[in-house]
Amino acid sequence: MDESISSEIAAIKREMHSNSPLIKVAKADGTYRVCKCGFLLSFKRNASEQVPVLRHVNISVHPGEVLAIVGLSGSGKSTIVNLLLRLYEPTNGQILIDGFSLGELDIKWLRERIGYVGQEPKLFHMDISSNIRYGCTRDITQEDVEWAAKQAYAHEFISSLPNGYKTIVDDDLLSGGQKQRIAIARAILRDPAILILDEATSALDAESEHNVKGVLRAVRSESMAKRTVIVIAHRLSTIQAADRIVVMDGGQVVEMGSHRELLHQDGLYARLNRRQADAVA
Repeated sequence: MDESISSEIAAIKREMHSNSPLIKVAKADGTYRVCKCGFLLSFKRNASEQVPVLRHVNISVHPGEVLAIVGLSGSGKSTIVNLLLRLYEPTNGQILIDGFSLGELDIKWLRERIGYVGQEPKLFHMDISSNIRYGCTRDITQEDVEWAAKQAYAHEFISSLPNGYKTIVDDDLLSGGQKQRIAIARAILRDPAILILDEATSALDAESEHNVKGVLRAVRSESMAKRTVIVIAHRLSTIQAADRIVVMDGGQVVEMGSHRELLHQDGLYARLNRRQADAVA
């Protein structure tokens, strides 16, 4: 039997026969805000792969921090997101949230606390308000919807549409940047403890990119929320204000620091930054 299939079957059996209940961490009042996320792991797509996709990745993300992850295509950025969402499991090591391994946490509970906006967000053939509400398990008012849209810098263009928030979404109606801002509003409305923007700025024009920078500023200003934000983007101009920037190459973390610190190091990040600046000039 193929080794990768054998390992998957073994993992399923371990889960089926485990006597330990999955954890839903909560404070005494039943609320919980994820505070700290830690990665210490390696990952292979399958057992026959010679070189791991990720090697000895060690990152701690602090409460209320905006952390950006950048690197060339294929460096492992999106793989980290897939591991955090538990679409993959680490080959070695683990991901911890407040000291608990992801494997110990109830997966439904976990995903309710993570807001995710991918490169090609999915909108549905229904009105914009319903698209923003989609996936929320609590009662939502129209005021809540509009608040989230304002946080995502989407309220202005939505209000300018003939039917406003009642406008039915059509593929030809909205630009890529507008779709992404609606998806960001949907994620914010769920009030996630961790907000992940995975290449969510790749389709943005200059105006929309400016708006997404505003989104990151707005998210950081919610000091009471202590929301952790992880941004994965190719446009380095979008994430210059991040608290920390992690630079990946070949599945490894090669640099880490603020925008200013990384420019001073004159390493891979500085080279990528110069390359993008030259392309715009």
